[in-house]
Order: sequence, then C-alpha cells, then structure tokens
Amino acid sequence: MITPCLPPSPGRTLVCLAALVLAATPVFALKYAAVEHHLKADQAIPAWKPGPVESVPEEELNLVGADIMDEITLGWIKLFRPAYPRLSVTMEARASGTGVPALTTDDEKHKAHMAPVGREALPSEHDAFVKKFGYEPFAIKVATGSLGSLGKTATSIILVAKDNPIKGLTFKQLDQIYSKSHNRGGEAITTWGQLGLTGEWANREIHAYGLKPPNGIEQFVKWKVLQNGEWRDGIQNVKGIGFTHAFTVASNDMHTQIGGLTYALLANVTPDVRVVPLAEKDGDPFITPTIETVYKHTYPLSRYVYIYVNRPPGKPLEPKIKEFLKCVLSKQGQDVVAAEGVFMPLLPEVVAEELAKLN
Repeated sequence: MITPCLPPSPGRTLVCLAALVLAATPVFALKYAAVEHHLKADQAIPAWKPGPVESVPEEELNLVGADIMDEITLGWIKLFRPAYPRLSVTMEARASGTGVPALTTDDEKHKAHMAPVGREALPSEHDAFVKKFGYEPFAIKVATGSLGSLGKTATSIILVAKDNPIKGLTFKQLDQIYSKSHNRGGEAITTWGQLGLTGEWANREIHAYGLKPPNGIEQFVKWKVLQNGEWRDGIQNVKGIGFTHAFTVASNDMHTQIGGLTYALLANVTPDVRVVPLAEKDGDPFITPTIETVYKHTYPLSRYVYIYVNRPPGKPLEPKIKEFLKCVLSKQGQDVVAAEGVFMPLLPEVVAEELAKLN
C-alpha cells in the first residue's frame, strides 16, 4: 500500500510517502518496468481548467486499486491537489483486484471513491458490484496498456512454433480454434490445414495452450476474441510461477508440440516461437504489435487501463470525482501517462468519447 500524505497548502511541493514496512507477507508489490517509448500526449487533447468543487476541510477523495498504476495515479493526484487544497486525496495501491471491491465494501477505512484498475473488471468483481447495487460499475478508459512490460497490462499476442508458416490469423479463426460457442460463426478448427496450410502441416493438429480462468489476460482474450463465448474442451492450461511464467512454459513446450498455439505476452517470446500478425475482421490487414500499432489501437489486441466509479444510472458524478476524471482525461493528465514511458496516452478521439460519458 502506498498512501501519499497530501498537505493542504498548495504552496508546499513535498509529497510524503508512508514508510514501506517489511513483513513476513508483504502487503504491496510495486512493478518496475523499463521505459518502452517516448510518446507525447497529442496536442489536440484539451487542457484542463479546474472547475468549482465545494468541499469541507479535510474532506477525502480516496483512490484504491492497481499497484501497476501507482506512478501515473500519483502523478494525477499531484496535478489535481493544488487546485483543491481543502481535499485530502489518498491512494492505496495494492493490486487491480482490490479496486472494484473497494467500491462495494462497507469498511469505511478501505472504501474508494474511484478504483484505478489495470484491466477490465473480472466477472466475479462485476457480478458482486451488480448484486449489491443493481447496476453496472462505471468504467472510464484512462490510458493505453503497455507494449510488453510484465505486469503493466501488456499487449496480448498470439504465438506459434517458429517454423509454422501461417501468415496471420483473424479473430473469427481464433474463436473457431479456442471456443465451443463460436459466437463469430463457423465450425470448430482443429487442424492447420483448415487454415490453409499444406504439406506436412495439412493434417497437423492445433495444440492450444491457455490459462485456467479467471485471469485478467485470459478474460481479456475471452471478451475480445471469443465475444464471451465458452472455452472449448482440451485446451492445455499451463502452470508456472505467475501467469507470465506460465506463458513462457507454453513457449518452451512448443518444440514438443510443433502445432502449438497460445495467447501470451511479448515477454514470453522464446527462440522456439514467433508472433503471429492478427486481424480483427476478415479482410482486414494483418497487424503486428509495435509501439505505434498499440498506441493507435490498430493492433487488435491493444489494451486499455481504467478507473471504475460507483455511479448510479441517471445521476451525476460527484463534482470532486468528475473533476478528477476531467484532469486525468486532459492534456496535462495524459502528459503524466506519457512521461512514465510504459503505459501510453490515449488518442484524442478516445479522450473525447470518455469525456462525453462524464456528463
């Protein structure tokens, strides 16, 4: 947990971080990631001009959620706080899995006004929220995920054996390989010959790897590719020390399963595998994951990170919450994202869409 001590005087620049206390079981896990890019926030994103927020002295604005978003969340807080010196802004950065539950808890010490979450809400988190309140949690995209940094909402990719001649795959084909629901249409695909490969590959079985649900990456692929369809039987669920290591286990195993295919991360690429270009729709060009294609979301498995809020339908956001989100979605707020060098800023058109949701 990181809790910035945010003194009320706007003239003070010191941000005091609570001491990190080592215990037998650590309560925090901050993720280091090397700089991946030198992008700048687009000049077309509107600047933030703080609006009126009425508050009593020491009124709180609490953010609870992702440790992987700690640097950008703290950056947004430091940008926000001088405009509202009466507010006491706190940040508890434990894990993405603490975010949405902090919106539903009755424990006032850990209750959140906003939940930075480095992924989409898991079904269990979503369902618990809906069960308690009777409506959906309100989600705002606040940044684009990283290209390949472990633990930093890295772009999802598809890997095959290095000698596999497949030129690219579509979401429909992946759905036919991985799903038994086939929400995108078509029949089950079980051999590489069904994807057009010939010779020794024509009758070679597709050996699909995956992760046992629920998991943020597994859920993202299920939502984005399978359109929330059901996984087919027979997928080899790989295990390792953490899901990132599990994907590397799959990559290393492909020399024994030449017809192998797995969703994974760029950090899991080994000499035995290669990245397959993807197209979301039939007829679209096949795209490989790069800084540019992920930033522009032309690579179809590019990701976003979110802030979740408890907003009843038809009711306005609390002014302090709305103003914080406007700050995040401003040129200054996206400059904070860009400066971190791992997560990527949003495109202006995405910013416009998210700002419109605040009204």
